[in-house]
Amino acid sequence: MNKLTRRAAAAVLCGALAVTACSCGANTTTALTIDGTEIPAGVYICYQMDALSEAQSVLAEEQPDLDMTAEGFDFKKQTIGGVAAEEWVKNKTIELCRTYVASNRMFDEYGLSLTAEQKAELSAYVKSTWDEENMYAQYIYGYNTLGEYYETLGVGEKSFEAIQTVFTKQEALFNHIYGEGGELEVPAAELEAKVLSDYALVYSFQVDPAYGKAQDYVDKLNSGTAFPEVKQSYDQAVAVAEAEEAKKEAEEAGEEYDGTLPEDVVVAAEDAEILKSVINVKDTTPSESYVADVFAMANGENKLITVSKESTAVDGTTSTAVSYYVVQKLDIAADADVMTSYKDSVLYDMKNGELEETLKTKGAAYAVTENAAAIKLYSIDKLEK
Repeated sequence: MNKLTRRAAAAVLCGALAVTACSCGANTTTALTIDGTEIPAGVYICYQMDALSEAQSVLAEEQPDLDMTAEGFDFKKQTIGGVAAEEWVKNKTIELCRTYVASNRMFDEYGLSLTAEQKAELSAYVKSTWDEENMYAQYIYGYNTLGEYYETLGVGEKSFEAIQTVFTKQEALFNHIYGEGGELEVPAAELEAKVLSDYALVYSFQVDPAYGKAQDYVDKLNSGTAFPEVKQSYDQAVAVAEAEEAKKEAEEAGEEYDGTLPEDVVVAAEDAEILKSVINVKDTTPSESYVADVFAMANGENKLITVSKESTAVDGTTSTAVSYYVVQKLDIAADADVMTSYKDSVLYDMKNGELEETLKTKGAAYAVTENAAAIKLYSIDKLEK
């Protein structure tokens, strides 16, 4: 939907539990009041779940050997950065709610408004989440749609929509401030330089030695054969070998072979665009050494990159698996579509943290009044179940 909706995974179970809260006596439909803005219980719970997810990640970093899935594990007995885990989650939840208010206000202060397209996209996303059959919900929870499952928890569609709307507003703020024509616009030359330093564009395919010597394919590239044709020759070798094996198995079994004869196998060339891949300098797939080798290559260079990975069996014995990749380094600057796409990515990487800090600082100045009854009702005990 947008870059910021990656956080929606943590907030996807958010909702207004006010339906179940009404029977508790006290008014718990509002969890907080931040600088005069009431935070509905559903929005609070959205961010509480986000905070709990972050807390668990931080805890895992602080205590790598801690098994949070172990029977009897009590998250509330843990400490994070010297703070009781439950208190840490509460503090983070309030911080996120402050940012929620700051985002809405800053959006209004800039005189921004969501476009008809953004509103339609939001509406469609929320509707599909609630109403469309979802295989994940069916398999994991036993409900046809995510909406059905959320509603059994008292989850409200409006709270989910409110969170998604803020994500969209944050993206609009980001583009307005740092995008083209923005008051803190990042020059195009700077973005291009960042793309060139952080990303590489290659043609590549993996070679199984059973179907030919990997270096032979690099030699073909060096002789001037186009990469798609070289890949086609490898695919042809694989298909012929498979046909030969199938024919042999049929003959050995005394059966009639009715497949394509090896000499009749014809494999079409793949589209060149499909063979392209973009690699980030921080990538670790298929290995850090592979990425380092790619970035050390010159544009137009062809290379056989070998990747070795050691693994240890249960009995303690080790083995090494070797993979072979035929790679051609391309000039990423010459691909206008890739450059345009990744300029957006590097802009986000460069400046999103800055916007987050601005919103966090703005929110930190707001006074907060807690609804004690609501805070008590919406404890993390419910979220951990």
